[in-house]
Amino acid sequence: NMTMDAMEKLKLTRELRQLVDVIPVQKGMEKLHSTKRLRELIELLSGKVAEAVNELYQSIIDGKAEASVELLMKVRAEAEKNLQDPLLIDAVNVLIVQVNEMVGTAD
Repeated sequence: NMTMDAMEKLKLTRELRQLVDVIPVQKGMEKLHSTKRLRELIELLSGKVAEAVNELYQSIIDGKAEASVELLMKVRAEAEKNLQDPLLIDAVNVLIVQVNEMVGTAD
């Protein structure tokens, strides 16, 4: 299963995108199953799951990580390692909002 044909890859990528869209609105077991499947898809598509990367992005998305310059640098470093991470975009979007709020309150 080392080589994946383009059609299969496209199908998996499409499923991955759909999961990324639905996971935020899902609850409980459904969300758990989707997240598990998401990890499987990432593994299939990239060959490996970068666990630490996902934890970083997930903590930002969940609002557990405090927005800071340090955090932005961490995200940037992780992004350079794996731009294909499906959580990257979400994490960055959350950070942008938080940073804008920080700047807004600093005035």
